[in-house]
Amino acid sequence: MSNIEIIAKFNAGELTLKQANSELKGIRLEPGRNELTEAEQRATTVGYYPDQANGWGLLDSGTGTLDKVRVENGRIVSGNMGEACALCIIGGRVYRVEDDVLVEG
Repeated sequence: MSNIEIIAKFNAGELTLKQANSELKGIRLEPGRNELTEAEQRATTVGYYPDQANGWGLLDSGTGTLDKVRVENGRIVSGNMGEACALCIIGGRVYRVEDDVLVEG
């Protein structure tokens, strides 16, 4: 069975998380890994300027997933996009990411 078939069966409830992860080759499912909790959402603030953003956001790096990231003073704490294009969604705002810095539009 292919990884896609395994994930489809997991999503349909035909396999448990443990069963799916034991059959998958090269990847591991971690449901909820990139979900923002209510506490994280409440602890997140954005201001008028990008460098006023603090808290938790979701990084869209073009891989097809949104990855949870920590932002302090408009900078992504763990990660650097280098010259790649990315967007960070935080506190209801969307910023472009240059290296690890949030910038307007």
